[in-house]
Amino acid sequence: MAIKGIIFDLDGILFDSEYFQWQGWVQPLRNFGIELTKEMYFEYAGKSSSLIESELIKKYNLPIKEGELIKQKKELLRKWFSEKPLPLMPYAKEAVEYFSLDPRFKVALCSGGDREEILTKLKMNDFLKYFSVIVAGDDVQHSKPAPDIYLLAVKLLNLNPDECLAIEDTQYGLQAAKEAGLCCFAIPNEYSNKQDFSLADKILTSLNDAIIFF
Repeated sequence: MAIKGIIFDLDGILFDSEYFQWQGWVQPLRNFGIELTKEMYFEYAGKSSSLIESELIKKYNLPIKEGELIKQKKELLRKWFSEKPLPLMPYAKEAVEYFSLDPRFKVALCSGGDREEILTKLKMNDFLKYFSVIVAGDDVQHSKPAPDIYLLAVKLLNLNPDECLAIEDTQYGLQAAKEAGLCCFAIPNEYSNKQDFSLADKILTSLNDAIIFF
């Protein structure tokens, strides 16, 4: 079946923001004497905040309630993302413009972040205008790697899963898209290139490859 919907992930696909996602965990964990190195963060990149927090609390036996690390992380990210536009990933603007202007496609955004954070990033970078549908992690009960977020995006686009292509940068986003029945192209980056992308329909080097493909 022909692809009619293009669904972009946000962090690591459109915006070069994974560094800030990592640092959002680093600073709160330092209060407990824990240094989350970049290499240690690689196993978490692409997972939902709630899942990452749960795993960190369990791994380090942290004496806190669930939600406390996320609260601190959100406050940091809100400050950072509202100060200035984020750097873009290669061909990000070209890709969203290409697909949003092409009448063959409906274009959506599907990110595991919370809606406030997503909208702040999009507004600061003038990207909000490109998406007819935006689905955030707090719109569903289970975020990535569960398929819920993609199932909702497909429903809001009024399409079938096999009519949609997801573009992801992590194995957990890829897993979510494939379990929802979508085609998925993966673009690994420095935070995710050691993850498992064997489920991907194609592995690309940049968003320019996606433009060329269509």
